[in-house]
Amino acid sequence: MVKINFLFLFICLIGSMISCSIDEAQPLAHRTFVIASDFLYQKDVKFFADFAKREKVKIEIEHMRADSIQYRLKKDGFNTNIDLVFVQSLLGIKALENQTFQPVQNGFSDGELSELKQIRNNWFLVGKDPFVISYLKDSLDKPSTYRELSSDYLWTSPDLASVEVLKAHVRYQFQKKQGNNQKELKDWLRGLKDHRIAYQEGTDSTASTQLLFLKYSAYSKNKLLTQMKKRKVIFPKQLYSDYFAVAVVPQAKNYAVTKSFLLFWNEKANSSKFLQHFGMTALGRIKKGKGFYISPEEILALLSKRN
Repeated sequence: MVKINFLFLFICLIGSMISCSIDEAQPLAHRTFVIASDFLYQKDVKFFADFAKREKVKIEIEHMRADSIQYRLKKDGFNTNIDLVFVQSLLGIKALENQTFQPVQNGFSDGELSELKQIRNNWFLVGKDPFVISYLKDSLDKPSTYRELSSDYLWTSPDLASVEVLKAHVRYQFQKKQGNNQKELKDWLRGLKDHRIAYQEGTDSTASTQLLFLKYSAYSKNKLLTQMKKRKVIFPKQLYSDYFAVAVVPQAKNYAVTKSFLLFWNEKANSSKFLQHFGMTALGRIKKGKGFYISPEEILALLSKRN
């Protein structure tokens, strides 16, 4: 009888230990990090596999347009399950300009996010997306500057929304570099519109053969275009760029993980192998007086203006 009671107590003890282990593991196993994005899909979690393993989290990506993210966050309030917002353009930041995001400066030591650039309303720029011109090598249409698209060639784009960012670049350049010549600016923008033609996507086996103006991410993610050996891609000397950006949702349920994600990206910020998955290039550093640079803050300020 004593042996039976001892065996029973032993079984209960083992069961209790197993139960405690399960209870302790459950919060870890069920910890989910949610990213809302207008360009990432659930299949893209594979690019964050190292991060997920290190942080012991499950990553979920909710794909939606920037304006839908704005609506969702407003509707959910502080009950949202979204931890981080990740957008592919300054247009996305503009669409979310009425949304408050979490300040994170006090959560980091000096230099911890040295490779990222923080701009208005607590957004972090994490990568550039240059505007490129692409044509077939044997084509007669071979521009090397953006301005030529407004005067000498017929062009098209599979990414027309981003043309608004280009226009903001042009407005800034005229204001700062060319004495705010409004007539010439209007001619530039009117010519850009007049020279635009309808985009022909091509077929399943043949990509468009047209002269294209598009962001590098749009080009690099288009398998038909990248597989065309005769297609050439030009990065103009005076290069205009759009930007990828992230922001932390107020009172994010997984704030510690969100902070770790920013640190993770800071580690990867100059890795071309990592960034190329998303069509990004590194932000890089522009030395004063060197190269051609337009602040993304200036572009954001001009995005709402129309000429």
